[in-house]
Amino acid sequence: MNEKKHSVTSTGRDITLVTAVYDIISFDDTQVSLSLGEDTILSVSGTGLTLRRLSLETGEVDISGRIDAIVYLDSGAKQKKRRLFG
Repeated sequence: MNEKKHSVTSTGRDITLVTAVYDIISFDDTQVSLSLGEDTILSVSGTGLTLRRLSLETGEVDISGRIDAIVYLDSGAKQKKRRLFG
């Protein structure tokens, strides 16, 4: 898989836009897990989370609700967690 550069843009703690999303791994009202490529998962957690806009054709996802944490998970031999906020 040829990975594209992604971006994560948050407006306050209520709306987050993620680009270059390959797939939605899972979502419910407390956590959204997005595949950003072969080795990278972005996990957004909070309360009352909803997917306001989803386009896997353009790779864009808008998440709304009370966002408490955004965490990167790298799969493979070395797994790392990097928090943006939370």
